[in-house]
Amino acid sequence: MQAEFYAVLTALCWAVGSLMEKTGVRLGNLTPVMGTAVRAFFSLLLLTVLSRPYWGELRGAGPRSLVLIAAGGGFLAGGLGIVFLYTGLKHGTLSSVMTIAFCLAPVMGVLLGVLVLREKLSPLQMAGIVLCIAGAVITVLSRDTAASKGAEAFTSVQ
Repeated sequence: MQAEFYAVLTALCWAVGSLMEKTGVRLGNLTPVMGTAVRAFFSLLLLTVLSRPYWGELRGAGPRSLVLIAAGGGFLAGGLGIVFLYTGLKHGTLSSVMTIAFCLAPVMGVLLGVLVLREKLSPLQMAGIVLCIAGAVITVLSRDTAASKGAEAFTSVQ
């Protein structure tokens, strides 16, 4: 249950953080790349402080481990992935971009787990994957209607 608790905290941080990032990029009229750079800079500051007691672990990690983390987490997920997320947030609605990105990420992760790591799925897990894909499809198909209604509501408030 501890893992699930941290997963929920992760989702909460990502949802609130993405809302704040979308607003910040819009208010500052920043490009997605610059928004990502600001995010990475402040992440680095925080992580430098939090990781200080563990710096000794790097000596025993080995180069392959560090290259995989740097390439996967640094370049792909933390770099390109965030640039793509910011680009989506700049041009789309928070509800659509977050739903599509965070519904399809676990689906792709499961597929990689099955294909690369040879993980086995239960029928219930397979049903969950189908529901994730269905949720993303429903979101994509309904985004134009929801976006226009949101714009109308925003205009009428002003």
